[in-house]
Amino acid sequence: MRLKKFVEGEGKGYQVRMAKPEKYRKINPRTNREKNFKRQRFMSTDIAPEKRTFKNQPKYADGNSKVKFQDWLEIKTEPDKRIGKAADGKWYGWSHRTVYGFKAGDKITGKHDAKKVEYPKLPDGSLDFDNGKYEPDFTIKDDNHAREVAMTFADNVS
Repeated sequence: MRLKKFVEGEGKGYQVRMAKPEKYRKINPRTNREKNFKRQRFMSTDIAPEKRTFKNQPKYADGNSKVKFQDWLEIKTEPDKRIGKAADGKWYGWSHRTVYGFKAGDKITGKHDAKKVEYPKLPDGSLDFDNGKYEPDFTIKDDNHAREVAMTFADNVS
């Protein structure tokens, strides 16, 4: 069985997979009953993958996103992780709370979630989350360092 590609919008640019599939009902000829089916929809855009950001992500009138941010930014997600590298060259880390992109040359300062934290122990043996000791400020050196920072960020915000 071959799937048909359903494209919403006009234009000859790029196609991005939409978050919600099209739902339709079809009759099963053997049982004569209707069954629900889903077909993946695609959206056409003229925005190149390198120029895509969260600010120009397509949204519905109620403010919900038409596409997933991973598909919009073309993030190649690593298996079993919440990090991935996007078409713009940044490493992104995310959780259900937030998303952030890191690249070589970015400065990480203050109490940023991308920094490693050590928590002291209280007298009862539990960790004191109010007085965490953050690593010193740093600048991301290269692509591998950006990947590590994105991993730390994803772990800290989850």
